[in-house]
Amino acid sequence: MFSNSRKTIGVILERSIEEFQKNLCEGILAEAAKRGYNVAVFSLYGKYGHNEEHFAGDQTLLELPDYENFDGIILALDTIVQEENRQIIRNNIRKKCHCPVVSIREREEGAFNLLVDNRTCMEQMVEHFVKFHGFSRLCFMSGPRSFWDAVERMEGFVNKMNELGLPVGERQLFYGDYWYNMGKEACDWFLNSAEPLPEAILCANDYMALAVASELINRGLRIPEDICVSGYDGMKDTLLFTPTISTLSVPFKEMGEKAVALLDENQGRKTKTEDYFFQTQLLKRESCGCLKGAGAEITGIKRSQYEESRISHNRDVQFDYLSIHLSYCDTIEQIAEVMCQFSENLEGIRHYAVCLCDGLEEGKEFYHYTDTMNLRIGMKTQENMGDICIPFDRRQLLPKEITSDEPQFWYFAPLHFQNQCYGYEAFHFWTPERSGNLFFQWNVTLGNKIHDLLIADEMKRLIYQLEDMYDKDPLTGLYNRRGLDRYWRSLFEQAQRRKTPLFLSVIDLDGMKSINDNHGHIEGDFAICKICEIMKASCDGACICARTGGDEFVVAAEGITEEKGNEWMRRIEAALADFNASAVKEYPIYASIGAVCRMPETGDSLETYTREGDEIMYRNKLENKRRRGEQIRGCSQPCNNN
Repeated sequence: MFSNSRKTIGVILERSIEEFQKNLCEGILAEAAKRGYNVAVFSLYGKYGHNEEHFAGDQTLLELPDYENFDGIILALDTIVQEENRQIIRNNIRKKCHCPVVSIREREEGAFNLLVDNRTCMEQMVEHFVKFHGFSRLCFMSGPRSFWDAVERMEGFVNKMNELGLPVGERQLFYGDYWYNMGKEACDWFLNSAEPLPEAILCANDYMALAVASELINRGLRIPEDICVSGYDGMKDTLLFTPTISTLSVPFKEMGEKAVALLDENQGRKTKTEDYFFQTQLLKRESCGCLKGAGAEITGIKRSQYEESRISHNRDVQFDYLSIHLSYCDTIEQIAEVMCQFSENLEGIRHYAVCLCDGLEEGKEFYHYTDTMNLRIGMKTQENMGDICIPFDRRQLLPKEITSDEPQFWYFAPLHFQNQCYGYEAFHFWTPERSGNLFFQWNVTLGNKIHDLLIADEMKRLIYQLEDMYDKDPLTGLYNRRGLDRYWRSLFEQAQRRKTPLFLSVIDLDGMKSINDNHGHIEGDFAICKICEIMKASCDGACICARTGGDEFVVAAEGITEEKGNEWMRRIEAALADFNASAVKEYPIYASIGAVCRMPETGDSLETYTREGDEIMYRNKLENKRRRGEQIRGCSQPCNNN
């Protein structure tokens, strides 16, 4: 995999840009670098709204991992919102995977499970409020009922309260959404006028803690003077809020490091279910009335917040101008130039690749990846690889032209428009700390542009087909009178500019009426197609062949000698003679030819050349009739010719 001899670890998660995922991957990549492993991170963007077709396109990424050939897999299933995707991953692991598997924060059978001791950790927070602050009226905002970690955290809260002799009533518990959306509903529930105000509201994660704290402030309550608030996970946003939020910090980076260590130590061994538990660190801050240690931490976070704000502003500007620059692109090569130019200005990208399905640019539609993919956009060490189309086996993920023998750390994201699969993007970052910045806006902008390009190409093909229909004779495929007129102008202008001769030959099928009357129109069509076949075979690609009437044809060319043109005509006559000698048909096929080759003069046109060719052709036709008539008089059955 990656065209090198190193072992490869696959990581499957959603939204790699989020804090937990970034910290986890930072630990994975750092430890993999020490141990010499490649890492392939497959990062979904997830479902947005009710767009089922877009969700189906996003799902194609789950087909990309070569589960059978990984040397280890790390799953972060709790980052993947849709149960459908989680089940697809489980099924692929069960059916195809032969390597050790590590599951982060969620217990899976047959895997090494790196878990947080949710009950014990939540008990630690309860004990802090009760024993250190002397509180007794505590409330708990849980996550969804269906989330096992939310259940464990609630159990830790309830068990510790009971252990401390503080029974928990119904109004002290509320089920949230693990997001910012239900802060108002939680406060409505906890701040019931029939009950005393709670002294503290403990939340099962930081997002809900921030939502509750914000709602309490909106209601005129002071934190921590009136009500204390705490969270869980240790996200950076808890330090950016005022007051800073007390929380339980989960060692995400250490979990990533441990995951790689377990995979390395268990190479070649049969996978078994083992659980490893991590403890959180209680971060005492302003929202619980503690300030210890927060000052220096806040200063560092504020500084990084300023830097992130500056980077974020630059990124937004880049995305705006990216859309503008892409709007001028008419080819994949132009898109490559723009994407590589803008990727240089995003955070930490060292190498970048866009791999498209084989046959996509030919107008084919795909809803799954092809076995052969094509590297169409490549940036290596921030240098554009230019106009490339490098085919490779999809199982390699990337071709050797953009990888190397050193450990490879690539992030993969699906590239699609709605449910139409185009391929995938791949990102390699300079350092583990700068990795994981996959932006939905960037991805969608590129997918939309490729869609527009494919639509434009299809329109060009349709227009070409329509023009072909108007310019071509449907029976023979040769140009018709309209097509001849159109291309003759180019020949004429070119001949005048180059001061070279124009050659035109008029060819008339002899005895056409006799063939139709005596053998039927199907045979008449055969005779017409046969003469066209012979014309195309006898004249090289420099000429234009056209059917200008029922049994009338023209051959035209620019820049050839009269001798060359006459040679073409002799080939036609010889081929007709060979066909007639073969007696394939009951009738012969004859043609009369008139050719003219000279420098174009002022006032010349297709008509003047055709008129001259016609005059010669008719003289030859009379001569041919006379000559063939002499031959026919010796036959037992005369042939009626025009």
